[in-house]
Amino acid sequence: MQKLVLGMDIGGANLKYATSHGKAASREFAMWMIPEQLSESLVEDIQTHFVDFGIRPDELAVTMTGELADCFLDRKIGVEHIVQQTCEAADNFAINNVNFYGVDGSFHQAKTACENPDLIAAANWHALANFVGREISPDALLIDIGSTTTDIIPIREQNVSTPALTDYDRLCEASLVYIGCRRTPVCALLNNLEYRGISTPVMNELFATIDDAMLVLGHSDEDVDDCSSADGKPRTRLLAANRLARMIGLDRRTINVDEAENLAQQIMTAAIHTIGNALNQHDKHKVWVLSGHGQALISIPDGQTTLHLADHLGPEVARSAPAYAVARLKSTENQ
Repeated sequence: MQKLVLGMDIGGANLKYATSHGKAASREFAMWMIPEQLSESLVEDIQTHFVDFGIRPDELAVTMTGELADCFLDRKIGVEHIVQQTCEAADNFAINNVNFYGVDGSFHQAKTACENPDLIAAANWHALANFVGREISPDALLIDIGSTTTDIIPIREQNVSTPALTDYDRLCEASLVYIGCRRTPVCALLNNLEYRGISTPVMNELFATIDDAMLVLGHSDEDVDDCSSADGKPRTRLLAANRLARMIGLDRRTINVDEAENLAQQIMTAAIHTIGNALNQHDKHKVWVLSGHGQALISIPDGQTTLHLADHLGPEVARSAPAYAVARLKSTENQ
């Protein structure tokens, strides 16, 4: 009987899980604030979302970006911490085989992962592209827009087609854009906002994020129970409009939601423009494969052939796409 592989994507802001059979789950996890709680959180999630449903993994396939969190002095320390915490969580379920995906396209045991942290660090983009090339489209441009970043990855003849292996390399070649649909600060996107015909300098302060623009324009859903906003208040349109107003020294007493929509559209336009500039630096491909929950930030040219990963995997699995990718890659390797 084939072993059941649980894929895990351990990020700096989210934990994502998926089996190769399509059971998936995700949650927010502020690595930069509570890194010591990682193992405990992994155990809770595996128990709640999988074991309690009769899904007991035989092995784990892990990819990560959480080592970039600034609670770690460097990436090596971050990789070592995540490896250790993941193995501790696996021990709770008597899972002896824990595999860490590297940008060399291979899986590594814990000891090797800690000895070669630059192979393991920030490898989830490579895992997703590797999977897409093998199972979705052999020649494509993968565009994955998440909460924090945008990955732009060329795929040729089923293979990841870039010499860049580190985030630094990828930033230099415009295959990594540090813009996402939730966490990007407004002041990182533009210097001025036009309000009532006056171009007003934006305050260089974390008063609002792109998520507020998404909320005001209806690109994301309100959630009164979610307070992961810039000011710690609920993610509603009214409060998002207030956060946007603060970017130019005003507040809800001055700017209503309708006026905030104009500010929000300027913010969205700036993000779309920056991502579009990065896309223009890549060779034209026949197919764009779109992934992630930030697709409102991409402008699709007329006539461009597109595939949406959510249409192939379902929205729940697509939300945890890198985790599903490593689960599929490891399961295929085991066959």
